[in-house]
Amino acid sequence: MQETGSAQSWTCMDLYVFATPYRITWDYYFAAREHTLEITSWEEEAELEYVKQHGVSVFLMPSGMLGTLLSLIDVLPLFSNTGWGQNSNLAFLEKHMGATFEKRSQPWVANIMKEDIQSGDFLALSKIRGRWGGFETLEKWVTGAFAGHTAVCLKDEKGDLWVAESGFENEKGEEIIAIVPWDEWWEMALKDGSNPQIALLPLHPDIRSRFNESAAWDFARSMVGKPYGYHNMIFSWIDTIGDNYPPPLDANLVMAVMSMWTRLQPLYAANMWNEALNKRLGTEGLDLQGIILETEKRGMSFDQLLTVPEQDEWVYSDGKSTTCVSFILAMYKEAGVFAPFTESIQVTEFTLKSSVC
Repeated sequence: MQETGSAQSWTCMDLYVFATPYRITWDYYFAAREHTLEITSWEEEAELEYVKQHGVSVFLMPSGMLGTLLSLIDVLPLFSNTGWGQNSNLAFLEKHMGATFEKRSQPWVANIMKEDIQSGDFLALSKIRGRWGGFETLEKWVTGAFAGHTAVCLKDEKGDLWVAESGFENEKGEEIIAIVPWDEWWEMALKDGSNPQIALLPLHPDIRSRFNESAAWDFARSMVGKPYGYHNMIFSWIDTIGDNYPPPLDANLVMAVMSMWTRLQPLYAANMWNEALNKRLGTEGLDLQGIILETEKRGMSFDQLLTVPEQDEWVYSDGKSTTCVSFILAMYKEAGVFAPFTESIQVTEFTLKSSVC
């Protein structure tokens, strides 16, 4: 039961989201009185037991009807592959992250000599329009980073330049780890409709002196064809119970969204978080509801489980899992860049913010 106050304007409306790990529903109220949300049946017995122990999570969307519509207007244009979409992405980052942008003078494309690029040099990309531009903008907002993708340069024994990255889209539309000739990669970047802003960040001379090029190539080749690191993508930025979530996100809402997505796309959900959560519990094959029950048996909360650090030695059903940045840092680790602290660094815990800063 929820009691609402008097409306302050004709657009005033209290919008509430009610969530358990088994469902998400919502209701809205105009009148100032007590309101009751009736749950006529439970999804399964486990949901009833969960509610008995923890109750139902209630989220008040404080912006009302008009504010909610404005929020949608704020987000939907991010995915438009137009100048309007690009301006919307920049405005979103300025508004929600305090980012500032200076328009560069022509030419917008720098003349980079391939001969000046060395193995290990870092490429930071920021896409600002279209499908990937919108996704990266939201990723930046969640993680605090100002880049949305990364790649790394490698030169072979003939002096030819290549780009290695986790997140290369193959002809089937799959995001995989690939090593692509520089000219081919650069041509794709110039034709990319998401208008990527690319920064070349050379290794510091002291670090370059430790960089074992042969070991870097061996690692990169061993990872070619493996899928992008969806298994640990969302966990690298969750280090605390409550301080990593930009409002209105929190662990309860994350758990509810996971649960609903599991019901809509079970295979996708298993790839995104079920295996990773099983790793954190030391279990195998549990679905999300089983994971929640096991967490409760151990006296843990779900938000505590999310903060368990990823371990580099974990191997998933489709192999080692590395996001774009953890792939590069794993290469650096194999190449000796982090010596003498190599064994104490878990690269799969790094985010774009922590690696580019």
